Amino acid sequence: MKLTRRDWLFAAVIAVVLGVLLVSRGTKKSPPVPRDDRHRPLMQLLADGSGRELVERECLSCHSYRGAPLAAAHPPKEQCLICHPAKVE
Repeated sequence: MKLTRRDWLFAAVIAVVLGVLLVSRGTKKSPPVPRDDRHRPLMQLLADGSGRELVERECLSCHSYRGAPLAAAHPPKEQCLICHPAKVE
């Protein structure tokens, strides 16, 4: 079976699509929630079955303009546990 120009074009399009998907998948990952004494009660709330929204409200009690402010480039979302993985022990 002879490969035609159309076959090569189709293979090139597939290769470009796969390349774009692999490059754009994002290699930068957010740091996980620290395993320290400040964050342990929050992780315990998650382990006990409290909702993510409740725990994220507690995050804002420290990570505000007064306490431990977020970086200037940080997105303005209050959805901490979506980006920052938390291991529940």
